[in-house]
Amino acid sequence: MTKPMLKDLKQNETTDTFLVVAKRQERTTKNGEPYLNVRLADASGELEANIWKEYAGLFPQIQENAVVKVRGVLSEYKGKRQFNVSQVRLATADEYDLGDFIRRSRLDPAQTLRRVRDALASLQNPDLKGLADLFLSDEKFMADFVKAPAAQSVHSACLGGLLEHTAAVLDLAALVAEKYPLDRDLLLLGAFLHDIGKTKELDYAKMAFGYTDAGNLVGHISLGLEILQEKIRQLPGFPAQKKMLLEHLILAHHGQLEFGSPRAPLTKEAVALNLIDNIDAKLVGFDEFVEKNPPDGNWTAKAFMFDNRSLYVGSQK
Repeated sequence: MTKPMLKDLKQNETTDTFLVVAKRQERTTKNGEPYLNVRLADASGELEANIWKEYAGLFPQIQENAVVKVRGVLSEYKGKRQFNVSQVRLATADEYDLGDFIRRSRLDPAQTLRRVRDALASLQNPDLKGLADLFLSDEKFMADFVKAPAAQSVHSACLGGLLEHTAAVLDLAALVAEKYPLDRDLLLLGAFLHDIGKTKELDYAKMAFGYTDAGNLVGHISLGLEILQEKIRQLPGFPAQKKMLLEHLILAHHGQLEFGSPRAPLTKEAVALNLIDNIDAKLVGFDEFVEKNPPDGNWTAKAFMFDNRSLYVGSQK
């Protein structure tokens, strides 16, 4: 029997389905009664839900990455979709298909990787080309790079999402470098390197993506800087100026301190990379949010990525 997917649920209809626990937090009501606040997910999206005191005996077993069978009704509260759980139990392994929970890029990974390799093969500067080749020849790094998601939930949050996002940023960077007087090689290599810290920030070995300890404590920008510096140490004589400019591209690609960048963009290439990165993240994030939270009318629920604004989709119908 085909599992009902979250993106296909209809509002106010009772549904029985299998979902993985992406996040959990034990809480207490104003009356002092225990309940479990969870994010329930499958490959099509996530929904918030509360599991009430009737199932308190199950709370210790309902851990992150546990698969549960739930009965409930999809509703909306304060502009957000949520799943009102009426029944819940732990699922057994023979009841569900793992493929229903693992989100993967819809693009062919071999073709997407070829786009990345072709872009880096076009570099003319021997120092930057040598650094790119050092990354591409590192089998362990590339295996992680091809598999990692680009985010936990906001955009390209799927296996292969980092590769997909990086290829798109490289494509856009090449176009921008044709239009404006920029250091093309520096911009393209920065586009490849900007999110490499995601290979260590995100834990994607489980069904629900989460953060590693290093991801929580250090973050992908600092982790990416460490990866870059370790690689450059393997290249004696690498120009200090180019090293500094590449470091700045990684540090500044989020644009502002409040968005996670220790430095604002201070070179033309850093300004360009920040804007290009944001174009792909926002447009992909827009489509993914609408897909995971299909609206009944012309307006979506409030989207965290867009400052908790509702998005208009009437023009897409």
